[in-house]
Amino acid sequence: MLEYAAKTHPGVTHEHNEDSVGCDPERGLWLVADGMGGHAAGEVASKVAVDTILQFMADEGDLLAATRTAHKAIVEAGAGTESQRGMGSTSVALGVSERRGEIVWVGDSRAYLWRSGALRQLTKDHSFMQMLIDRQHLTPEQARAHPRRNVVTQVLGFNDPTPDRAEIAFRHNDVVLLCSDGLYDELDDAEIVELLSSTGSLEEQAQRLIDAACDSGGRDNISVVLVRYSGEDADTLQRKVGAAAPDVPPAEAPLAAEESPQQSAGLPPGVLWGILTAVVAFLILITFLGGEQ
Repeated sequence: MLEYAAKTHPGVTHEHNEDSVGCDPERGLWLVADGMGGHAAGEVASKVAVDTILQFMADEGDLLAATRTAHKAIVEAGAGTESQRGMGSTSVALGVSERRGEIVWVGDSRAYLWRSGALRQLTKDHSFMQMLIDRQHLTPEQARAHPRRNVVTQVLGFNDPTPDRAEIAFRHNDVVLLCSDGLYDELDDAEIVELLSSTGSLEEQAQRLIDAACDSGGRDNISVVLVRYSGEDADTLQRKVGAAAPDVPPAEAPLAAEESPQQSAGLPPGVLWGILTAVVAFLILITFLGGEQ
């Protein structure tokens, strides 16, 4: 079972919201887009990204292709109006099928996995700061305070972005957090962990994240989507499927204690007894010959 909550807020210092969120629980799809590009153009770009991905997934069901199509749609929308020329948007999307999740992203909107009290970032920012971190010129802590921390290197609507992709095998009570940089720029991982550890519904937790980011400065638009998986672990199900289909066993299926290797290979008991008798006779013969020498 999947539960979700989605919230977006303009923040404290901005009059309008250039973020957009999209939810299609029937198809197991959630996404966050953070637009940019001048007065009102950013919110247009993020809405085009969300609408295009939702529509494409309804027709085709390929999240990578949907993200690439959103890039083309933003380019086309920007070409038709001078005020929207050059607009762009980040995008991070979660698609869920059965007990597995797919994350596809462009830019610096992020996906995190909250599992058993620990938070792990699933995405890697397409940003100038991430490049400096990768080259060991900056630590993540230094990057948080850098004046160019919000400069992105890939975005939908500019040049030819290459979406990245990650997968999740869900476990019971996993929560995926999708967010724009307005959240993690204001809250560090420890603060996010504290808020996700609090009691209450996903709606309440999402609102607490928004409120905390606003209380910490709210210098940008803030978007949060939380998706919780409740059910059987994907790995557990895979083991059960393997056990139910002996003709296609798991790659490293353990040998049961009561089985011998010959029985696992499917040899009948009569053949096994014959082999055992021959081995015993051979050992007796070797002992007898050794005694005569």
